[in-house]
Amino acid sequence: MDCLLGIDDTDSTQGYCTTYLAYRIATELRTVLTVKAYPRLVRLNPNVPFKTRGNAAVCLPLSSDQPEAAFDAVCALVSELSDLKHGANPGVVFWIGRPADFFRDLYERAVCGMVNRAPVLKTLAELGAKTFTLGNGMGVVGAAASLGFDESKDHTYELISYRKPERWGTPRQLDASSVLLMDASTFPDTFNNYDYQKKKILITPAGPDPVFAGIRGETPASVIRAFSELRGKEPLSGYMVYVTNQLTDAHLTDETDWKAYSAGWVQGEILGTRVGPGGHLYLDLKTNDARRSAAVYEPTGDLRREAKRLRPGDSVRIGGGVRRRSQNHPAILNAEKIEVISAVGPGRNILPGIYASSPRANRHLAKPLARHGREQVGVVQPEVKGWLRRWVTP
Repeated sequence: MDCLLGIDDTDSTQGYCTTYLAYRIATELRTVLTVKAYPRLVRLNPNVPFKTRGNAAVCLPLSSDQPEAAFDAVCALVSELSDLKHGANPGVVFWIGRPADFFRDLYERAVCGMVNRAPVLKTLAELGAKTFTLGNGMGVVGAAASLGFDESKDHTYELISYRKPERWGTPRQLDASSVLLMDASTFPDTFNNYDYQKKKILITPAGPDPVFAGIRGETPASVIRAFSELRGKEPLSGYMVYVTNQLTDAHLTDETDWKAYSAGWVQGEILGTRVGPGGHLYLDLKTNDARRSAAVYEPTGDLRREAKRLRPGDSVRIGGGVRRRSQNHPAILNAEKIEVISAVGPGRNILPGIYASSPRANRHLAKPLARHGREQVGVVQPEVKGWLRRWVTP
């Protein structure tokens, strides 16, 4: 029978990774379950204060004739591969059949806002979903939300390769020149591989987690091809390809309601700009109903450089997350992307169009400029050979 398995919050800044756990489930539990389609890597609202390292949940579409045994086996592996001693709060949701409307609604809320755990647990119990939690169980929210991701909407793919456990915490052995060659030969079908301004590889994480490299692209074939062009200097455990909402601006679909930590966009007219401590740029806006402010932080690089060209009277649309109001400061939108609708005055050196952060500063959900106009809506890529590989026993 068809099942959906959602997992979230198994990692910490000190190690482990929910995608690695999904990889282990897919490769080790084949006696009780089969992963029957690309697993889903679902990024949720990046602004919530209690987010995990990448704020990603994983949903595995499964087929199993032994759902009880499959659920028990999954829970045992989650218990083994969760970083509980460093604050992980895992949640597992197991659902048989097609996803209920609740999951789709929950995903829409979780990708751009805040979701309370208690009502989610109550509804899951009422629906008859099987759940498993450890710690405070906060991961059950993301696990349930991942079941609602609709890949007929805009999506991308990521191939994530994994290290052998004895290599965790050691420097990753990757030939930097092969990353440059791969980027040149696969762009724009892959993206955010390398930051040419800072001469920095972007496909490898810096922490002690099991991930060796993650390559993001438009199709499964493009990321598999890109991975084949890398030259690593260490043996790997294997890899798995995910369909994902990364790089789609899924969190910026609606106008922000200015609630703390929510994500969205605001449209208005520039009243003025000012540079604050640390070189951060602040934009004052006149909107339909209020005066608002947005911050363009120095690490955003390209975005801050272009935002400095804005002048009073310019019409803009700004996407980002709302920083909570404090006693001394109003709520402010942390800008991730700016669309210049119109620029006033002659001889201006900024044109109407979309401006984004430098690749090194991009959040996982942020759509790169290369993807604008190439959105995959209503297109589901067929399964390709080689989307899951395991070379050595972990």
